[in-house]
This record gives sequence, structure tokens and C-alpha cells, in this order.
Amino acid sequence: MKRRPVSIALCGLGTVGRETARLLMAGRSRFRRRLGAELRLACVCDRDAVREARTLGLPASVRRSKDWRQALADPAVDLVVELFGGYEEAGRLVLAALAAGKGVVTANKLLLSRRWDALAAAAERKGAPLHFEAAVAGGVPIIRTLRAGLAADRVDEVHGILNGTTNFILSAMAHSGATRTDAVREAQRLGYAEKDPTLDLNGTDAAHKVSILASLLAGRWLPPAAVPRDGIEAVDTADIAWAVAELKRTVRLVGTAIVRGRGETPAVEAHVRPTLVPLLHPLAGVHGGNNALLVRAASAGELMFYGPGAGAGPTASAVLADVLAAAGGILGGPDNPGQEGMLEASGGRPCRAVAEAPAPHYLRFSVRDVPGALARIAGVLGKLGVSIARIHQDDPPGGARSVPVHIVTHTAERAVIDKARRAVTALSPGEVSHACLRLWPA
Repeated sequence: MKRRPVSIALCGLGTVGRETARLLMAGRSRFRRRLGAELRLACVCDRDAVREARTLGLPASVRRSKDWRQALADPAVDLVVELFGGYEEAGRLVLAALAAGKGVVTANKLLLSRRWDALAAAAERKGAPLHFEAAVAGGVPIIRTLRAGLAADRVDEVHGILNGTTNFILSAMAHSGATRTDAVREAQRLGYAEKDPTLDLNGTDAAHKVSILASLLAGRWLPPAAVPRDGIEAVDTADIAWAVAELKRTVRLVGTAIVRGRGETPAVEAHVRPTLVPLLHPLAGVHGGNNALLVRAASAGELMFYGPGAGAGPTASAVLADVLAAAGGILGGPDNPGQEGMLEASGGRPCRAVAEAPAPHYLRFSVRDVPGALARIAGVLGKLGVSIARIHQDDPPGGARSVPVHIVTHTAERAVIDKARRAVTALSPGEVSHACLRLWPA
């Protein structure tokens, strides 16, 4: 029996939107065989919809519009693909689409992390699927794995490299000895980094993704503001070189989400930290702009997922996988596996954020090379209860005014480490720079 077509409104024709449209049109025959029905691109919405559609060679049957409200007003549109990005307008579009009972596919990590509960409630009220594979780790199918592939298991932990920009930068610093500034410029030249990479470098982008992952694991929203984060702005090439030579570790920006307690108000440990991982650890082998995630499940054990975390191709691939899943649900009804896109509203209060587990830390202080400087640092740390496992002071280069002091602590609570950092930098205000990296458990 011939099945009716599934009509799609594609909103946003930026880099990912254009590639999504291209792949959708190119794969029509294959998608028809897979679904037993046609995936029909009914309309595209963008400020430059007419020009972009012409450039893409879209047929005249695909309507062009500057206003997404026109797409939602069309009862024939079954599925809305939101690729605007941003927050305000994208939020209005997605909430309106869900309120209209239309399925939604989005790659918008900012929107999902900030408005998780509102989106889930809107989807549940109308029984509308909400898919967001491309919002975390690009082409790596981690969301579908957590929602469907491991649905019969209990997943309590996810750790991962969630930002390809910072991973590219750290890889360049480690492999070629490039400065952080030069590595950022190279990442921008190659398209791995935005013109303004601040949200990547300071860990905000990764924190949004951790918020989404934690909310999935716990079944309750963990706002991104509850995810403590450090970026890589203070990490320099000398930190990486010293860690490789002396500790047999390298630096990765790691996002962590661990469910520490379930029940009415789940307790979740979540954070983003530059982390020293052993050179033989799987995360240390993730180079360039790639992402990787370690998933720890009660029955399946430890699983690793690896692949490109950004770019038009991988992201559009994830978007179209969601489109196929959503279309399957639309065609098959509530018992169809495509309904894995249903997101239940949690109700009640958000997750309770708990402090991160104690860990050893690497501290690097660049201080003036004067007698007693090292002793003063050690004294401050000791007074605050930070036990030193290892300490090393570099020989000052000729004419240098400061010298790096490398310290590895024994296991300590993060709050104590942060207090010690503030106390040491207060010894010589304006003259002491420092870095702080968590050590992955050996």
C-alpha cells in the first residue's frame, strides 16, 4: 500500500541547512525505499530563502519564505527542521511547532540546554516528537544511543571531548608546539573555529552539551548554569609539554555528567574541565576536530563513541537521521520505533547539582624568580590542606622576570583547590599567572 508523503519545512539555510537540503534532495530515492514513502521538502524559510533556493537548485514546488509562521500555518507540513541557531527566534519557532503538534528536528544545543523543561512539556502536551541528535557531538550518534540503543540499560556516566575547536587547538599545541594564539588562528583558517571562538575556548559550548547529556541521563533538567566550567584559555604549550614529558599525560577538555542519585530529585555531578589524561587512555588518542564520548552503562559496561563533532557534512547527516526517525513515527503511529523522539516532561524541580568528585590536580604558577617564592607557594597550599605530590621549578631563562612552578597535588576537593589558587595568586597581585588542570583517575 502506498503511504502518504511526509512534508518537511526546513528553517535556516546556513552552512548546515544548505547541506541538509542538498542531501535531502539527493537522497530522495533512497529515503523513499527506506520509509516506503516520499520525504517531501515542502518549503524553506530563511531571510535569503529565494537566493539560497536558487543557488541550491531547488525545484519550484519548494516554497520560499522569509517567515517561518507561514510554514507552520500549512496543515500539510508534518515536520519542522530548525537550523536557525541562536535562542530567541529559534525558541519561538520550536515551541510554536510543537504546540501545533508538528514533529521537530533541531541541532540547537543552546536552546535545548536553556529551555529543556519548556520544550519537553510542549512536546508532551501534543505528543509531538522532538529529535536533537546533531546538538551534541555532530555526526556521532550519542543521543540516539542513550535514548534508544541503551534504553534497556541504566547509564550513569558520560565523559567526553565535546568541542572540536578546543580539541583541534590542544592537538596543534601538543604536536607542533604552536602557541595557543597561533593554534586558534589556524583553527579559524581551516573553519574549525568561529571568528569569535570565546564560547568554545571558555568551555561554554561544552557546558551546554553536558547539560543536555545530564538531563537525558537523569530524566530531569540540569540547567547549564549548574555546570561548572573551565576552558583552555590558561593552558599553554609548556603545560602540555611538561605533562607529556613528566607525567605521561596530555590535555583534553573533558565534559562530565554522572548521576550520583536517582529518585524525585536526581543528584548529578556535571562539569567541564581541562583534564590531564594518560597517554594510553582512549581520549588521549582523539586528535584534531574530532569528538569522543565514554559511556558507562550498568550492563553494557564501558562504550566509546568517536567521530567528527562539527562541520556541514557530519551535522547534516545527524539531522537527516533524525528526520528519518521522525518520519517513521509520523507514518507508523505511536507504536513505531520512530517515536523514540518523544521527550517526556519531567515536572517538579530540576536536578540537584553536587560537587565534583575529589581528584588530583596539576597547578602551574608563573611567579617572579625571587628567593623564597617556591616556599611561600608550598606554605599557602599546606595551610589550606592541599597536599603536594610533586613540585618542580623551571630554571629561569636568561633575562626572564618569571619562572613556571609545576605542582601535582594529591587528591583534593575542587573547592579547596580553587581556594588555594586564589590564595597563591594573591601573594603578588597582578604578577602571578596560573593554570589548573584536573587529573583523570589513573
